Formats: sequence, structure tokens, C-alpha cells
Amino acid sequence: MLSESLLCLAVAIHKESRGESTKGKYGVAEVIHNRSKSDKYPNSYCAVVKQKGQFSWYKGSIKPPKQQSESWDESVRVAKNFSTNKTNYTKGALYFNHNRLGVRFGRTLKTKIGQHTFF
Repeated sequence: MLSESLLCLAVAIHKESRGESTKGKYGVAEVIHNRSKSDKYPNSYCAVVKQKGQFSWYKGSIKPPKQQSESWDESVRVAKNFSTNKTNYTKGALYFNHNRLGVRFGRTLKTKIGQHTFF
């Protein structure tokens, strides 16, 4: 069983990066973590994920996928491991997009991982 915080993080990782490498999944986790530590965003993983307009897939509830998959299992592992083994793949990024969208909002590119641009 996952805590509410880890469930929010795991679902966000899965929804945002289920086709990405483990490093890409950590990148998504980092952005959510970085936001939770920023004065510009709420101070918990769940509050960051649930913040209005931040994640297009969020429709009022956080639920694990109905069918278990390797990608879900990896998302859970990343969420659990991230809480004790924080990485710095995104160099402090607060945002990410699909590479085809590039850097937005006048921000500075931090790095690219897989299909995501982190800024």
C-alpha cells in the first residue's frame, strides 16, 4: 500500500512518462518535488499534482491504473526510491513539456530526457 503522497507521485509519473526511460520518470518526479519546495507552488506532492491547470490528465481524483503493468510497477518503484534517493537529472527544473513543444513561458532550457524538455 502506498501513502497518499507516494500514490500522487506514482500516478503523476505514470501518466506523464509511462513510455519513457527510468531516467525520464525520475525527471518527472524531480519537477514535482522541485515545485513542492518552491514558494510558487503548493508544498506537497499531492497539492502540486492537484493544482488547477497544471496536469491535463487530472480530473478531480488520483487513482492507480485499473490494470497493473510494468510501467505502473516502475512508476511506483521510482516514487518510492525518489523519496529516499533524490536525483538531479533536471538541474532544478520546475516545468516540462513534450520535446515537440520545447521550452515555454520564456523559461531557460535545463535539459532534455527522452521525449521531454525540462526547463
